[in-house]
Amino acid sequence: MRSLRSGLVALGLVFVGVQPSLGSAGDIAVGGVWVCQITQGAFGLTAEQRAVQMTRQITEVLSTPKLREGAVVSVRMNGPTALIMVGEKVVVTVAPEDARGTSVSTLELARQWARRLALGLSKALPDTEFHTF
Repeated sequence: MRSLRSGLVALGLVFVGVQPSLGSAGDIAVGGVWVCQITQGAFGLTAEQRAVQMTRQITEVLSTPKLREGAVVSVRMNGPTALIMVGEKVVVTVAPEDARGTSVSTLELARQWARRLALGLSKALPDTEFHTF
């Protein structure tokens, strides 16, 4: 009995150090590609609500037959914000709050997110091409 207990303790110690890497609640990924991290609330939504909303929009893109044929991922300025769009569908609005504390503008941050989004969508749907514009 004592050797069984010692073995279980040793096995437990081995597995304690082996844990998956967990992202934060605001991490957005698609197709195994990390797209961005929503850390700021904006537009009356918390950061978590914005992350959920973006995840839903990405799911809609992946589920839309027309967009499954391929689409352009674009960035359009809308006043002080930048819209990341797939085809005509807005996936996320990048707010000035998102760029606060970085060395890039809201527009540049949106372009970075859009490039990674296009790559992730292409990996999620390997027979489809998504390009940034």
